[in-house]
Amino acid sequence: MANADFNNIEEFIDGFTKTDPYTETLYDGIIWGMEFTYNGRFYRLTRDRSADDKTFAKIRERFGKPDGYFIEVYRLPCEDHGGCYELTPDLYLGLYDDVNDLLDHCIIEGKTLREIIPSDKTRICSID
Repeated sequence: MANADFNNIEEFIDGFTKTDPYTETLYDGIIWGMEFTYNGRFYRLTRDRSADDKTFAKIRERFGKPDGYFIEVYRLPCEDHGGCYELTPDLYLGLYDDVNDLLDHCIIEGKTLREIIPSDKTRICSID
């Protein structure tokens, strides 16, 4: 696998599906969110809702999702992944029901996230 953060895609899936309680330690194999670059553009995927209630209602409507738990993916609107969270609905790439939906249906530049995670064009910036 080209990306040094994961030995294989199954390790990513395992980390993203664990539901152990939150800990204050550094990355412990559980992924709540991840920022990465692909072809030089910054993205974030997260299990935590990032937008306020009003904005998130617009995002759910845009993607045809009712209330519920989703994995979010959005493009970060800046050159640096730290501290650039002025999110607008147009930055969202999708809301996904589970990790397999995420990997198979999140499309960035014509590639699925399942192809992007192991790509040598991908750099993991942070995992939380």
